[in-house]
Amino acid sequence: MNQISEVITTLIHYKVVVRDTLEYTIQKDKYDMRPYNERKRAILIELNEKTPLKSILDNSKENGEKLEKTIRDFYDEVYGDNSTILKPANDGLRVDHNQHLPIFKGVVMIHENVEGMIRALIQDAKNKKVDVAEVEKVNKDEERFYRAIAFLTLTNQLIRFFNDYNQARRENKGEESATSRFINNDINEIVKLIYTVRGSSRLTDERYMDVQDKVLKLIEYMTGRRDLPAGQSFGNIFKDVNDTLNGYVREVEPTFRNSYVPLMNELIQQARANGNKIGGNTPAAEAKPAQEVEGEPTEIDPGTGLPKA
Repeated sequence: MNQISEVITTLIHYKVVVRDTLEYTIQKDKYDMRPYNERKRAILIELNEKTPLKSILDNSKENGEKLEKTIRDFYDEVYGDNSTILKPANDGLRVDHNQHLPIFKGVVMIHENVEGMIRALIQDAKNKKVDVAEVEKVNKDEERFYRAIAFLTLTNQLIRFFNDYNQARRENKGEESATSRFINNDINEIVKLIYTVRGSSRLTDERYMDVQDKVLKLIEYMTGRRDLPAGQSFGNIFKDVNDTLNGYVREVEPTFRNSYVPLMNELIQQARANGNKIGGNTPAAEAKPAQEVEGEPTEIDPGTGLPKA
């Protein structure tokens, strides 16, 4: 693995950690504390040590400062000790499902910015005739899985807000109220995020485009810009979109895992050979491997994408 591939791999890993925070927008009976603790550690350590991400941010001047602030604010609000969104307790992790918006906003903003860094690095490597084909494939697999998860979770939230909005209108005899206007503002925020996920995509394959088009069509149904198909109700449409997105997630996740886990294990082996430095002696790339826990780096668990216990 060459140095630029090492750097790109650490950035792919960072995207994965950020992306997986979307888990907390999905209502579950219980959340595993181990992934939570790893995400909490990994998001901040990349800013507090001499990592490739930190080097890129430092060299990006004002834009870098803004993104670093966004990441630190995201960490404080979602993972910080005073967070009211995620709260470790004796019986496990407690999630406030009335506060999904800060998670969505932070994940989309950070993930898309890091994705932009990776694309720039890949293009620069190609210009210099450096082979980055392996990491480019893994990055595309990660992007496809991220956009699948983002569309799924954002769409679920949009449907929830849409139902809440209509309920508030019914309770006020069909008229707008302070409650319905508040919910409508939240709907607009989710729609903006969905369009950001769509607008930042570089995926053009027919399967992905069909899934994306179905999400965008749903928004048009909700906003009255497109009539519902004859004989269809919103309930039917919601189920169809949800089934499509869940099916797509199940389809693309194995492809991502099967390419990401070997790459991460290759990075860990390379880091060991380099004395736990990414990019050899390149100053902008000196770092501990992103998946390292206390002591020596360990192999990645294919099932979780986390270091093996």
